[in-house]
Formats: sequence, structure tokens, C-alpha cells
Amino acid sequence: MPRTFWFIFAAMLVPWLCMNLWTAPRIEELAGGLRLLEMRPGGYSLDDAKDFVAALGDEGAAHYLDVQLPLDMIFPPLLGAVLFLCYRWLFPGLPGLIIGTVSLTYIVADYLENAAVAAMLRAGADDLTLHMATTANRWTLAKWSLSLVGLVTLMIGILLRLRRRRFPESPDRQQARPGPRI
Repeated sequence: MPRTFWFIFAAMLVPWLCMNLWTAPRIEELAGGLRLLEMRPGGYSLDDAKDFVAALGDEGAAHYLDVQLPLDMIFPPLLGAVLFLCYRWLFPGLPGLIIGTVSLTYIVADYLENAAVAAMLRAGADDLTLHMATTANRWTLAKWSLSLVGLVTLMIGILLRLRRRRFPESPDRQQARPGPRI
């Protein structure tokens, strides 16, 4: 991998570590142990969203909006860049370009989820509507679904790369292949 990859990877780790070791645990502590809405791969209901926002309180909502959200706006494009470069390396040529580009849809889903969750926090538990919770939940489910597809694709790419490394094609097999028909 080129140096650019490792630089972007290191830059991606900074917000990831901040969110996972500092902001998310603090928010969950302020919410009485409830898991962040965006960290629920199975989604959540209106009641779940209201319970979380109510338990979070003003201090927790402020911490989310002022600290967690800015970090979560930096993280997705950095992760997207890391994945894009990985896919380009694992799947050379056009397939890597296509897979890498499609993988960037995760960023859109994550940003829309962030905006929807922020809107719920700003509204407060009493003014949180079914439409707000449903919209946020859909973006959360989309983000996790796209993440799963991306992870599976990454694992397939790694396995194919390991297979090519372990079982390289011999020159005899390469010559034995029929050429293109004219």
C-alpha cells in the first residue's frame, strides 16, 4: 500500500478512537447506559428514540451535538477513503474503481443519519415525532447495511488476494489458456 493509504488510515483512527474511547462512552453514561441510536445495527423505534433523548438530557445532547457530531462528520470520509484505496488494491482495474465508488454511498447514509439524529436531539423527547424517528432509523439501517456489504466485499477481496499469493498461476497454465478468438 502507498504511503498515502497509511497517512489516511492514521488520520481515520484519530476520530474513531476519540468517538469510541471518549465521546460515545460519555454519551452512554449520560443516557443512563442506553446505547447511542447510531450504534444500533438493528434499528430503533419511536419509543426507543424518545427514551434515549429523554435520558440523555441537556448535557448529553450538548455533548453529542458539540463533540460527537463533529467527530462523526470527519470520520466517514476518512473511512471511505481508506476503503476506496483498499478496494482499488484488492480488485485491480475497473472492478476496484466500481466497488470503491459504490462503497462511498456509506458516507451519504452516515451523514444523513447524523443530520436526522441531530434533529431529534434538538427537538427533544417531547417534540420528537414518528417521522423524525423513522427517518433517522432508516438512515441508521442503511448505514449498517452498507457497512456489512462493504465488510463482506473487503473480506472477499482479502481472501482472493491471499489465494492469488498462495496459488500463483504458473507460466505453463498462463500459456495453456486459449487466446481470444478472432
